Amino acid sequence: MKINIPWNRYALIAELADRLKDRCPQFGKTALQKMVYLLQEVYGVDCGYRFDLYTYGPFSSELLQDLDLVENIGGVNVVPVISGTGGYQILPGKHSEALKNKAMDFLSDEKVASSLHKLVADFGNYWAKDLELRSTIIYAAKDLRRSGNPVSRSDLVRIVREIKPRFTDAEVQQAIHEMEERGYISFQ
Repeated sequence: MKINIPWNRYALIAELADRLKDRCPQFGKTALQKMVYLLQEVYGVDCGYRFDLYTYGPFSSELLQDLDLVENIGGVNVVPVISGTGGYQILPGKHSEALKNKAMDFLSDEKVASSLHKLVADFGNYWAKDLELRSTIIYAAKDLRRSGNPVSRSDLVRIVREIKPRFTDAEVQQAIHEMEERGYISFQ
């Protein structure tokens, strides 16, 4: 009998916690969701998660469950943040390195390693709300394309504003422009 344990997914959580501990303003649960979504959808790394659109943008319940498991085995520490923005901070745990060693083939794969490097370089300095907006833009643009609809800038602004009314037109337009400049979305 063989048990299929998704070590790659677990190690990815520990790896992101390690790479973002001194870079991300607050690498918490929302930021983790958005970073893994971006890794899959923008950089094409198959992490094995299915994302749906929820309150704070793309969300995977499987990823949240994996985070709990990784915390329980000591791969990460999830600590509440009392001041400032509140929420959580995900930090490397005492068994982080051992966990990452179980998926070394995955983490050291040239595509995965370069994608992780680019993800952290491109998005590592963002707050969760900024990741929320950018990942929602990418989700909406991909959803429009999947449905066969042409993607126009004005339609994307309108749709993202409907999904995320707390962001201003200017914030949405600026983030769309940024994603377009980086080549993560395009218009016809």
